[in-house]
Amino acid sequence: MTNDNVFTVAAVQHAPVVHDLDAGLEKAVGLIADAAGQDARLVVFPEVWLQGYPYWASISTRDPAFGQYVGLLSANACEIPGPAIDRLASAARENQINVVISLHERAGGTLYNTQVYLAEDGTLLGAHRKLMPTVTERLVWGMGDGSDLAAYPTSAGKLSGLLCFEHQMAPARYFLAGQGVQVHASAWPGMPLLDAWIDASTRQLALENGCFVIVAREIMSEDRLPEGFPADPTGETERWIGHGGSAIIGPSGQYLVPPVFDEETIIKAEIDLRQIAPAKAFFDTVGHYARPDVFQLVFHGQPKPPVVTVVDED
Repeated sequence: MTNDNVFTVAAVQHAPVVHDLDAGLEKAVGLIADAAGQDARLVVFPEVWLQGYPYWASISTRDPAFGQYVGLLSANACEIPGPAIDRLASAARENQINVVISLHERAGGTLYNTQVYLAEDGTLLGAHRKLMPTVTERLVWGMGDGSDLAAYPTSAGKLSGLLCFEHQMAPARYFLAGQGVQVHASAWPGMPLLDAWIDASTRQLALENGCFVIVAREIMSEDRLPEGFPADPTGETERWIGHGGSAIIGPSGQYLVPPVFDEETIIKAEIDLRQIAPAKAFFDTVGHYARPDVFQLVFHGQPKPPVVTVVDED
């Protein structure tokens, strides 16, 4: 008999296939099957894992290589809905596993860093575009409009997620708490300089929202770039280093699996949703510890398209 409260969750910590959508999809499908084979009910992938994080974004936009990188990325980006999403959905359905995977989405002439949620029956639950690209990421991705921020009922609990430094946006965390999140998909790149920030951010979110957090980070290095990939004009080989750091955190901020570094693996842990209630007895940010007479969050959840057609009815 299936226990709806106790199940295994997993985080992928593998190198992406850089700027090759078909090969990346093949690897993703295999890793989804691997996680399901380890009895995981949910698997989470790192930030823009499908085509690889744009470690090159900090080179000069005046350098011809920048345009080459952008062109390759755009050519391998996904449309939602589209064939790539269909393939991932089929893998979720065939393996009966919930999937959260981050990818580069192409919409018109703009790229977005988008986190896709797939239910175990293959249903596309939603796709969240990163609200605010960080530092030089703004040269690559557009900003999301926030209308897709949500928590979804799944067989792995009420599921939400954020991308990288979205975890520093206190209103975003509080909004998800208000949606009753139980399990949070936390997607990041693998660069070492982020380690301390990720430790602080993800454990705080787990404590603040009284939820489980699955941290997914990638392994990467220059020698994993494909043959013929444009040379980095700066010669900074350390630019491409990602050393992992994936982890799983409980609802009181404690590590169930401490950060794992320097190996390609799938980390996993058994979680029990019944641990959330005792944690929230101390601190429920949107319940007994809320003071709406002093602080209230207003969420503008409607889509905000740049072009609106108004029909004159006269």
